[in-house]
Amino acid sequence: MGRFFSALRYWHWILLATLAGVALWATETLVQHEQQLNRSQQLRQEVASAGQLKAMLESELNLPLYLTVGLASYVKASGGKVDKAELDILLPGLVQQAKHIRNIGVAPGNRLQYIYPLAGNERALNLYYPDLPDQWPLVEETIQSGQARLVGPVRLVQGGQAFIYRLPIFIPDDSYWGILSTVINIETIWSLLAASAAEQNVTIALRAKTPDQHEYGNSFFGEPRLFYDDSLLLNLAIRGADWQMAIRAAEPVIDRGTWLRAGLYFATLCLLALLAWLFYSRQQLRFTAAELSRSESYLRAVTDNVLDAIIVTNEEGIIEDANLSCYRIFDYPRGSLQGLHWSMLLATPESIEAIYSATSKPEQEFEGSGLRQDSSQFELSLSRTRLALGDQQYQLLLMRDITSRKRMEKVKNDFVATVSHELRTPLTAINGALGLAISGALGDLNRSAQKMLTMAHNSCGQLNQLINDLLDTERLASGKIRFDIKTVALLPILEQSITQIAAMQHKQRLVIRCDKDTTDRVLADKGRLSQVCLNLLSNAVKFSPPDSTVEITLSEHNKLIRVSIVDQGNGVAGEFLPQLFQRFAQADNQDSRQHAGTGLGLAISKALIEQMAGQIGYERRQQGSCFYFELPAATPDPA
Repeated sequence: MGRFFSALRYWHWILLATLAGVALWATETLVQHEQQLNRSQQLRQEVASAGQLKAMLESELNLPLYLTVGLASYVKASGGKVDKAELDILLPGLVQQAKHIRNIGVAPGNRLQYIYPLAGNERALNLYYPDLPDQWPLVEETIQSGQARLVGPVRLVQGGQAFIYRLPIFIPDDSYWGILSTVINIETIWSLLAASAAEQNVTIALRAKTPDQHEYGNSFFGEPRLFYDDSLLLNLAIRGADWQMAIRAAEPVIDRGTWLRAGLYFATLCLLALLAWLFYSRQQLRFTAAELSRSESYLRAVTDNVLDAIIVTNEEGIIEDANLSCYRIFDYPRGSLQGLHWSMLLATPESIEAIYSATSKPEQEFEGSGLRQDSSQFELSLSRTRLALGDQQYQLLLMRDITSRKRMEKVKNDFVATVSHELRTPLTAINGALGLAISGALGDLNRSAQKMLTMAHNSCGQLNQLINDLLDTERLASGKIRFDIKTVALLPILEQSITQIAAMQHKQRLVIRCDKDTTDRVLADKGRLSQVCLNLLSNAVKFSPPDSTVEITLSEHNKLIRVSIVDQGNGVAGEFLPQLFQRFAQADNQDSRQHAGTGLGLAISKALIEQMAGQIGYERRQQGSCFYFELPAATPDPA
């Protein structure tokens, strides 16, 4: 995670912060717009319902009030002289026209003298308003104001609650006559209002202003809380009253703002995360491209400084890339070989199939002639490796100018030929003369002369062996040794080698052990096999302590005959094992300093055994060494 944050640059964070701020502002703006849209839809519903409810309530309440005003006009027109018979005719008609009128009372001089209908209202008949402490203040205020007022809900003397519409009457001489009071049935109005509100799917509340006209009182219908939130408020046109209605939808509009905000915030977070990841990926891509460029530059610098020519071709052999040494070796301008077939670099391009066959394995090399741009030729060695990159197949060619190596090999061959012809002839004469002198051909020699001539004869033999080893090594490397492979008996060769070792006056005992069922017949060259046995046995006795035993064991497995030579010396140091069978290799220990040697015996033995289709090796023992070689067992002759 730390790597992720450190990969982004300063302007990346500024851009992400800016986008986050813009997204936050846009989200809140959209949520507010959605909330306003929901509220406007709710408000349209409330306004439509409020208009219907307001009209219904005003209609239902104002009708009986207007009828009361009509009755008051009649009383004024008659000068206040209205008898009971006239009221018995007028009041029933008024009550029938307005269904919410509970009763109408006529109170000349503030005494309630006539009530219609009287049934159920007998207790209120002949009431004198000044004697009613709970109603008289409002009645007195109405009389003083000279204006009709609708008050309520009021607890009635005859029981229950109702609205009372009181209308003071002044006759034409402006003298106070009395008061008309119409009791409005509150239950029927409330039932009708509640049913209409439920039908409109709204809730409503009503309240009226206090007599001092400064503020509204408590709600007398519905929930008072509607007046203190964002409900729709309307003033009602009711005669003698200042009412206010609060209306709100019964079911609030589903607020999708929270979900909308959460969704937009989540989308913004995902978008910012994606953008941050794109920035990070872009930075990583730039870093990767820079690293790739550095790697390519490094690889190009390495390959261009390799002395050998490195060529990459496609499956058809068309050159796709080559290092600088390739252009230098073949004397071509840099970049001019792309698109050409690599065989044009050979002096004999028709041998390409033979080259492919000779270099079928990466460790195999082909030696031939290269062709420079100026048509000059040179000796080269070539190795080939196949590459698979995805679905594409390529081949990697490694070419080396071996002109100097061939020249050195020629010098070496000339040196070996000189050693063979120029040194071997006089050395043979010296060795023969010393042998004759030691054998007494020149007469008896004193002890000192005999000892000195013997030392010279032995040194001459070692020098002769060195020359033979050098010649064998060279002939093996050049493939000039011819092998006569046939069935050979191992035991006679081993016995002959033991006899030759014994003649050197070594003090070790050599023992041959052979299983009864093991054959000693192998397929080999007899002379070369005798040379290998003599080399291994000579090494064994050379590095074994006096009076020790050297054991030669024959065994058979998988149609191979193994000859194991086990001595009781100090063995081979572990760090020297990789060089054991290399030419001129000698272990740097006390034994090697005590015993002279060329370091060619094991290398020659390994080459001879491998040329005879066998193998040679070394096994570590707790004490001493075990050198072995294996050769194919000869098939028994049916005769």
